[in-house]
Amino acid sequence: MPSQADDCNALEATTSIEEMSENEFNRDILRTLQNDELFELWLCTQCLRDMEYVEYEDYEYEPGSSRELDWLGHFVKKSTRLEVVGISGVGTFGNCSGHSVDKFLDNLGKCNHIKTMYFTGLPAEIIYKLGPAMKNNSRTRFEVYGCHLGVQEATFLFNTFRDMNSLEELRIDCEADLANLNDGDMAGCIPSLAASTGMQSLKLNYLNLSTNSCAALRGVFPRMATLLKLVLCGNSLDDDCTRLLAQGLSDCCKQIQTLDLSDNRISDNGLDALVQRLPASVDALCLARNDITLARHVLLLRFRVLIIWGNTLCPDGTQVIAASLANPECRIECVLLSQCNIGDEGTATLADGLRYNQRLTRISLGDNRITEHGWNAFSSILCDASSIQATYNSNHTLQDLGYYRIPEDVERMLSLNKGKNKSRVAANKILQAHRHLDMRPLFGRELGLLPYVVAWLEQFAKSRPDLKLSSIFEFVRAMPMKVTDGVVGKAKGEKCKLNS
Repeated sequence: MPSQADDCNALEATTSIEEMSENEFNRDILRTLQNDELFELWLCTQCLRDMEYVEYEDYEYEPGSSRELDWLGHFVKKSTRLEVVGISGVGTFGNCSGHSVDKFLDNLGKCNHIKTMYFTGLPAEIIYKLGPAMKNNSRTRFEVYGCHLGVQEATFLFNTFRDMNSLEELRIDCEADLANLNDGDMAGCIPSLAASTGMQSLKLNYLNLSTNSCAALRGVFPRMATLLKLVLCGNSLDDDCTRLLAQGLSDCCKQIQTLDLSDNRISDNGLDALVQRLPASVDALCLARNDITLARHVLLLRFRVLIIWGNTLCPDGTQVIAASLANPECRIECVLLSQCNIGDEGTATLADGLRYNQRLTRISLGDNRITEHGWNAFSSILCDASSIQATYNSNHTLQDLGYYRIPEDVERMLSLNKGKNKSRVAANKILQAHRHLDMRPLFGRELGLLPYVVAWLEQFAKSRPDLKLSSIFEFVRAMPMKVTDGVVGKAKGEKCKLNS
């Protein structure tokens, strides 16, 4: 006797959407799929929908029966616009027969337009059934999140990756305590990734990776020349692992841009190995929640983004960072240092390193026991009011300290620094810091009349030495010409119209 799934083609013409499902949400999904207008589909349970666990409520489908799952698979198989499919929750297929689940996943595999697949919180019996849905060369992105993985489940998944040579992004994230795996188990699974020669982003988190797994990764890196991002968070990586990874990436992955090894056991030696050996292409390094203290000098100039929050730095650790920030060759634009045991003294050290820095826009310093006195160390760095020239030479780049409870004066200077025209930023700071020179009632912020006032006052200054210079002239004489260059440029070629 033919099953409901086998009869779907014949029955579609005579079956209304209302007859296919009693669930209003499911009807909307089936109708949209039937019209080939659905781009994204998420299968979940009612409890997850009620908890708003899944963010994509407009695309959610809760299979209440085998029949509803059969109809869903029927339309999915024919879709030409469906690109993203996710399955979330242990009980998602609880009302469906094993045969209907197999049939649905088989139909999922026949849809050649699906590029991205997400699997969240699935039990082992469903993981073992995913093969037909995965083995399709249209799949470029695959994510497994929050699933309990033992040796058999991991082996099954990684063996399936051998048939997915189109894979560009892979994320397997078990969170803490969900992976019943050891370093040797994963070292045996990783070689299967060699088939993914187009891999651009590889994330293997909380899988108990260590030395053997890193050696296995180094073995597959020659097949991943296009790798741009490697994330290995929450594992058991130590300094020896960083040497293996850095060597493998340096030899084979010349385009890699981001390396994230957060929540491991990496110390200063491992950091130094990464700095010395990583490919020059790496501009973002994340080592949050490791064992880094910066007890010895390490040059950190080369990275654009440096994330080391959650490490307990030694008392002199901030001097290492400040030395890099003060170096004219420093490329760092963002450094995250929250929860690093910095305190007021360390904050003052970092601020001093930023005095002439023209690259860093964000430094996150939250949760470091910094008082108002510590935050005020940035005040003279952002706006040195000792002279107009000093104000002009202040830091006009830093925009964010990563904390909300900072002194108002510091916050105001950070806000000014968000302006793109740095000459105008400097002029605004000069007007605020040297209020006896504030000519805004006459000039306005754009300083539109400034070139003409300069010329007029210079004539009288030469012929009348006894002329008491006005505050306007003092302002003009003291202000660096770079501040006025833009205004002068605009004035060239324009006739001066005098009001009668």
